[in-house]
Amino acid sequence: MITEPSTLATDYMLGSLCAALAWRLRSKAGGANRRAMRFWAQALAATAVGSFAGGTYHGFNTVLPAPLARAIWAVTTIVVGLAACLLLSATLTAAVPRSSRRWLLVAVWGQFAIYAAWMLRHDAFVNVIVEYGLAMLLVLLFHLAAPRLRREPSTRWVVAGVALTFVAAGIQQSGFDLHRHLNHNDLQHLVQMVAVWFLYKGGSHLADTPV
Repeated sequence: MITEPSTLATDYMLGSLCAALAWRLRSKAGGANRRAMRFWAQALAATAVGSFAGGTYHGFNTVLPAPLARAIWAVTTIVVGLAACLLLSATLTAAVPRSSRRWLLVAVWGQFAIYAAWMLRHDAFVNVIVEYGLAMLLVLLFHLAAPRLRREPSTRWVVAGVALTFVAAGIQQSGFDLHRHLNHNDLQHLVQMVAVWFLYKGGSHLADTPV
């Protein structure tokens, strides 16, 4: 009854890793000047939700009622966009003084609201890749260009995580299947698991920029 067992399994593996790392990071983010780290932990948690929803869709979309399958896929696409929004919010919190970042955060969350509304009617996964990819590109640029972040130990981990995320997206879009039980979606999930570990390591060093 499982439509794509390997995709379900690798999605659930990715979700489990993200959930565990989100919990660990959230436990470290209880002190002052840790809003950026909390955003980062929430992004990992959102990625976990998106992975579990995506795995459920791939595993059972042919046996679920069509409206329920569409709803699960909508959750998948929107929550991944939420994760991108949270990663960018964390980066802004770590890179930009509070007095300057308020309107940047408003713009980021406003754009996410537009994206979420769009995805309710346009559910192609390429839209998710564009949304997440642009956010990750901005995260990368801030870490490389912002003087404060450029000197931080988080930057090398974040750069590695973003680079591997782009590799994973490229694999998914290529349609390359290593085996009938290890297709392009499965390969993306496996590569993304390594990227998530790097991003977790980067997030564990984030601190809010001084006021």
